[in-house]
Amino acid sequence: MRALATRRLTAEARRAQLLVVAREVFAEDGYHGAAMEQIAVRAGVTKPVLYQHFEGKKELYLGLLEEDMARLLADIRRAIEGARSNRERIERSTGAYFGFIDANEGSFRLLFRETMGADPDFRQSIERFRDALASSIAAVIASETGLPTSESELLARAVMGIAESAAQWWLEARSVPRERVVRDLSELVWRGLAGLPRRSE
Repeated sequence: MRALATRRLTAEARRAQLLVVAREVFAEDGYHGAAMEQIAVRAGVTKPVLYQHFEGKKELYLGLLEEDMARLLADIRRAIEGARSNRERIERSTGAYFGFIDANEGSFRLLFRETMGADPDFRQSIERFRDALASSIAAVIASETGLPTSESELLARAVMGIAESAAQWWLEARSVPRERVVRDLSELVWRGLAGLPRRSE
């Protein structure tokens, strides 16, 4: 049991602490199994304090989704922007994706498992994230192939589907080292792109 909080925190720090605790509880018990009282107790606060920051469980969960998606998207964009070639962009962004999953397993489960078929607001939040990620990946594909925006986004979403499916399997199996997963998937994507007509310089 988490020790009761004794130090007064700023509103921003308290909200951040509550999100950390809520992420743990949601990852353990799922959205429907988690209770606001349980989150408050583990955070060492009263329920009224919890409700000062979040109107209810749905708002708390949406806050988690938005925070986790922003972190993952920022990691991937940094990886893309820091690379010197399109091949390196594929490798670095795949590495950032699986690095995030490895370090934040609970967050990934919230993003891509718990919300499937759930509340429309949760699905819309996930779709906004996917739209932003697809846009970043499509830009790399368009740069490499010269394909129009619509086709580049189609391929970007196919790449995302491969990564999501592989990540969900990998979380359960863990039978392949992360570095090899990143290498193999990057090679698969790069070979697929290499088979397309190259952009005319």
